[in-house]
Amino acid sequence: MPAKKLVQRPAVLLALALCSVGGLVTLMGRLASGPQVEQKKSQVTTGDLSESYPALSPDGKRIAYSARESSKVSAYHVFVRELPSGKPLQLTKSEASDIAPVWAPDGGTLAFLRITDEGTQAIVIPADGGAERKIADLGPAADSAQPEPGISWNPDGKSLVVVQSGEKQLPGLAILTLDSAKLQRITNPTEGQDGDSTPVVSPSGSTIAFVRHTTSGADVFLCDGKGQGVRRLTFDDNPIRGVTWTRDEQDVMYSGSRVGGWHLWRVPAYGGSPRQFVMSGKQAYYPSIAKNRLVYADSPTVAAIWRATLPTDDAEGHAVIRTAGRERNPAWSPNGARIADISDQTGADEIFVSDADGQNRIQVTKLNGPRIGRIAWSPDSKTLLFDASSDHGQEVFTVPAVADGKPVRVLLRASTASFSSDGKSIYFRSNGQVWKATASGGNPQTLSSQFGVSHLLESVDGKWLYFRDRRALRRIPSSGGEDEEVFATDRPAFGWLTMELTKKGLYYDEYERSSNSMVVSFYDFAEKSSKVVFRLKKFNGGRGASFSVAPDGKSILYGRVDQSQTNVMLIDNFR
Repeated sequence: MPAKKLVQRPAVLLALALCSVGGLVTLMGRLASGPQVEQKKSQVTTGDLSESYPALSPDGKRIAYSARESSKVSAYHVFVRELPSGKPLQLTKSEASDIAPVWAPDGGTLAFLRITDEGTQAIVIPADGGAERKIADLGPAADSAQPEPGISWNPDGKSLVVVQSGEKQLPGLAILTLDSAKLQRITNPTEGQDGDSTPVVSPSGSTIAFVRHTTSGADVFLCDGKGQGVRRLTFDDNPIRGVTWTRDEQDVMYSGSRVGGWHLWRVPAYGGSPRQFVMSGKQAYYPSIAKNRLVYADSPTVAAIWRATLPTDDAEGHAVIRTAGRERNPAWSPNGARIADISDQTGADEIFVSDADGQNRIQVTKLNGPRIGRIAWSPDSKTLLFDASSDHGQEVFTVPAVADGKPVRVLLRASTASFSSDGKSIYFRSNGQVWKATASGGNPQTLSSQFGVSHLLESVDGKWLYFRDRRALRRIPSSGGEDEEVFATDRPAFGWLTMELTKKGLYYDEYERSSNSMVVSFYDFAEKSSKVVFRLKKFNGGRGASFSVAPDGKSILYGRVDQSQTNVMLIDNFR
């Protein structure tokens, strides 16, 4: 009887038949393709130079990359080499930096960016060496020791997608036609955004992946070949260094500063949650995919906290905190007795506190994952305020400055937080606007709808709130109201956006293109002028990297790279 009932149910029979066919198809597919070959990781470059911006040739047999001397600050040059161990061929020798080479679809030509004092240029050169040709000027160069990539070929080999900028125009994507050198703008970032970078055209040419920046981070966006249909693909609001497409155009891979390091992440082009490519490690940048290969730059950096006397021009000081990891973002307590900083010595970002001489160090947090941004002391030197980024987004916490302190989340979807001078309030940034809340995060109120702001600091007398707005330092009354400009710099950005206020003026860091380095300047409120007070030697640059001036103004703390070697890594049989 059970058998008879089953026969009378055609839907059941159909389902069983489909399962059988599906299983047969899967088995045949496995037999046809054979077992999956193990992915293999190897170092491509020799380590004699600091190599970055790798790009695979269309056939996957060669790489182009930019390299410079590791022992000193110098310009990048473009190199090409056969994989896996060919001899490097240097293609450029300009005094300016040549970065981010990309291969033409036929593999015969390279295009790259040349960063000069006058601006950014798009250059092409034969991939086997020869005379180079400037195609176009793309506008002012970004003030950064490691500029973002900004050039990609269209599949027809007749045009490029580049990043174009102007004095009064945010960086955006443009089509550059090689024959005519004509530039046609296709994206225009809006207010509250800091511009576009890192365009990568999909293999078919139907879609462009690119990075759109804000003052606090960045995300991957997509558009069609004409810049239409712009849509957001990731929602991290964290820095990104490099984007590439998988061969089938199903996924986008990018290097993102999230969850305790610079990992490679893979996200479906139709949207979804990013998946970490664990094999790449936690300091992976600028991925490139071709055929069954993946290359990327790997930078296992060790950094210490150094202390130097102010003011000075050349003195480097000495290390006060050194571990086997990366130490960054030092912050002097208001009473001058303690130092807080962020360390990844445990494998994840955690906050540590030590005495002013670096002794008696304790671990304050045990977050085990989220990436910590800025840290700030309360006026009584007892509590720390910090923002952290995870899959939940950006959040702000307070924690007692004691061993195994218990963090308390006080704000959601917020960053760039700081205490008021009396410790009773918190200023923060959310949705590009300036806010004020109680020290526990209660009663949040909007102070200003000014977009593009960062690093909020209340004046010592509590009357003003200072913030950076691209080229200018501005301020608004601490109770809210109209903002006003304090002073403007002649550089496009304030470097890594670190500022510290005193009664007499403001310390801030900025990029000095002439020396290709970061400097700390002091703006005197009375004299209404700025001057360089310290040069950051071997500065540990990156998101949230910062300095801290002692309360008495006589010394400075900063993160300095003790050991850094950037190499190109290769993953064979990538899938």
